[in-house]
Amino acid sequence: MQRLRESPSSTTKDALTKITWLYHHRKLTQEQIAQELGLSRTSIVRFLRQAADEGLVTVSLRLDDLRRMESSTRLAERFGLKEAFIVPTSKADSEADGMRSVARTAALYLRNRLRPHQILAIAWGKTMLEVARALDENQMEGAVVAQSIGGLNSGEAFNPLQVTSLIGEKLHARIYYLYVPAVVDTKELKDILLANSGVRAALDVARQASCFMASIGTVENNATVVQTGFLDISTLDRLKARGAVGDISGHYFDLHGRPVRGDIEDRIMALSWEDLQRLENVVAVICGRHKLRAALGALRTGLLDALIIDEPTAIAVLESDGEKDVAAP
Repeated sequence: MQRLRESPSSTTKDALTKITWLYHHRKLTQEQIAQELGLSRTSIVRFLRQAADEGLVTVSLRLDDLRRMESSTRLAERFGLKEAFIVPTSKADSEADGMRSVARTAALYLRNRLRPHQILAIAWGKTMLEVARALDENQMEGAVVAQSIGGLNSGEAFNPLQVTSLIGEKLHARIYYLYVPAVVDTKELKDILLANSGVRAALDVARQASCFMASIGTVENNATVVQTGFLDISTLDRLKARGAVGDISGHYFDLHGRPVRGDIEDRIMALSWEDLQRLENVVAVICGRHKLRAALGALRTGLLDALIIDEPTAIAVLESDGEKDVAAP
């Protein structure tokens, strides 16, 4: 094989092209190229730098990837988030496909962010159940999973406690359940239950969480909180009449992000709105254009630190933000 000699002639276009090709397309290491061409590794580094300076090598991103990066930055800056992750979806995806994609990203987020001996607080929901299913089994030393809202219901098809249980099992974590309903009948009953040491202990653990993850609920008639039997449609209608567009861990808010107070707040068994404000890393997981108004309201609450959202809904949020009112999709 003819070898290149270290001389001024080695800086010809042909030499640059050959070295660039071997490095970027053949995926040879700098050391391998140096051996093959009879040059020092320092010379190879110099040639590659020259190729970049002369425009022989360019770095490009796929337009759709770049657009997602730009949208993520815009979302984070517009709503004061530390992080925003936009999950690509296809027009051919079903609603279930989209939810699974978002859930996989949320599970990956947990896998990369959680550290030994940390507390993860979670709210339940169908999206969070998909996150639990997508989470890889990974023993996390000293991990604790705490439920942020009661989940004891009367045998409905969706079991809220399954979310906490599954995530806890996969992390091999100690689990603090809230063995109470999400919403009780009266404020007096809530006060009695909060006086119980087990309930108090579970909520106290959740308040110390390093990460809190929740999906964002809607005020639609098929909302999970209705399907689980915690609220009826007439109660949901009253919330809508007062401007509610969604909820996080059972706390309802309007399109401007303001809490919608009322009798539900007096009867909910969960971390309070003020507790959520004090948590250090609140992560919302959102999927579906039907959650546009809920997503906008949640982002405007100021509670969120991070967002994981599907691409169509993220684009709709950015396009709709600034409008005085946003019609339901």
